[in-house]
Amino acid sequence: MEILNQTSQQVTENVFILQHPTEGVLIYKEWLNDSGKLIDCELRSKSGYSIDDAALFDEVCEFVDNVS
Repeated sequence: MEILNQTSQQVTENVFILQHPTEGVLIYKEWLNDSGKLIDCELRSKSGYSIDDAALFDEVCEFVDNVS
């Protein structure tokens, strides 16, 4: 086995702990590259379980984008 290529990039992780009126405490994480472009994001419950609800995910993303 050999490494053919390796790249490194500075990444910023932002963690938002939110109180949702019906879902309770939610944890939203986003990762940005060094120019501030969104690389990835996730939504989890207070217990750490991944939340796979597109409507809730969109609601949280819109809220975070408008507040921060």
